[in-house]
Amino acid sequence: MALWKVTPAWKKSVIETQTWTKEGVAGYIENVLCWRSGEFLIESDEEPEIDEYTDLTALTDEWSTDDCCSEEQDIDLADDELREEIEEFLENNSVFDLEELGWVLEEAPIVIENDINIERVE
Repeated sequence: MALWKVTPAWKKSVIETQTWTKEGVAGYIENVLCWRSGEFLIESDEEPEIDEYTDLTALTDEWSTDDCCSEEQDIDLADDELREEIEEFLENNSVFDLEELGWVLEEAPIVIENDINIERVE
């Protein structure tokens, strides 16, 4: 089994999309992080086929991101009053504080949106 290092060819190309949901609430909250860089180590017999839609965290537990350079929320809730409450809450709190309000992080895929470097390291 070979070890492959996957990195972005360009800065600010590593995108993490955290999707939060809450039982009984119609809609979701997405928190999108842009990382300046990242590195993913993937074990595979052959060079992995990766494109801008590949969730790299599904391929490996050995990864790191570096230097978050932007963060945006997309709050898509059917209840306008709840959406306003969440917007105000996030102005003063971390997105992870949503757990205190009963929200659950459902998924957080990480992709590389631009050119991808794949290098055999072992």
